[in-house]
Formats: sequence, structure tokens, C-alpha cells
Amino acid sequence: MPIENELKYILPLDFDAAVLGGWERHDIRQAYLDDGPRIRQINADYVFTYKKWISQAGELVEIEQTLSKDDFDLLWSQRIETLEKTRYEKHIGEAEWVVDFLHDSAGRNFVVMAEVELPRYKSRPDIIPDEIASHILYKVNSGDSRFTNKALSDPLYAAKIYEELILKV
Repeated sequence: MPIENELKYILPLDFDAAVLGGWERHDIRQAYLDDGPRIRQINADYVFTYKKWISQAGELVEIEQTLSKDDFDLLWSQRIETLEKTRYEKHIGEAEWVVDFLHDSAGRNFVVMAEVELPRYKSRPDIIPDEIASHILYKVNSGDSRFTNKALSDPLYAAKIYEELILKV
């Protein structure tokens, strides 16, 4: 059973992707369906994702399945929320790091977030990459639903979150 174990870090909107030289880059179109699942186009690949919080275990199960383009297009027609992002990723030891730039149709970033996917029972990464360590505005507490991609897909909501974080700093 694949268990999602990730930590998130909010970065400034003017974070420069150029510092991520050597990280793998992906363009992603993502949508949420009305009954919860997510679909993604990652470059030329298509993925269906289902996530379910298991409260008695205190863990989030994440199941991903490859889709055909035809199935993706059919499901895309049923989307309720969408977002576009550019993702940079790099494996460091046991961890997979990503930096996502959520952007509007004009290409303006409205969220920049780093995430680290950890092995199941690990609570923190061994290191935070130098490329992002000094740029972290906010470390998201595990389970803080304000920082899901689905919630942050709304640019007005994301702007409000950034404003709150900047006022706290």
C-alpha cells in the first residue's frame, strides 16, 4: 500500500527557478474531479491519482495509475478545479524533492512550494537542498489543509495565504 509522507515548504513568489539547474523539469496540467480524485498530464504522460486519509492509521494512502490520453481527455471534461504548474524535481538520498511553481494562464506565479517525499516512517529529511534552504518562508505543519494543491489552485486564496505568512514573518 503506497503511503504518502511529505513535508511542504512555502517559498517566495520571486524565487528564481534558475537556481534549480540540474533538477528535472516538468510541465503539469492538473485537475480535480467532483468525487475527489485528481488527474494530471505530466509532459506527455497521463496519471489518475486517488488519495484517502486513513484516520485510525494516521496515514494517507495514495494510489496512482497511468491513463491513456483518451481516458484523460474524457475525465478532463469532468473537472471542477484545475491548475497548471512547472515542477522541478531531484532525488537526494532517500528523499524526492520537488519545487512547484503554480501559475496562471499568463505565466505569473501565484504559489511557489517545495515538497519532500520521505520514506514511510521518516519524520524529516536528512538535508534541505542548498538551492532552497535559505528561501523558505514557512514550513507547513503536517496535515495543514490550507496548503493542499487543491486549495492553493485558487489564486485569490493563495494571495491571502501569502499575505498572512508575510505578516507573521
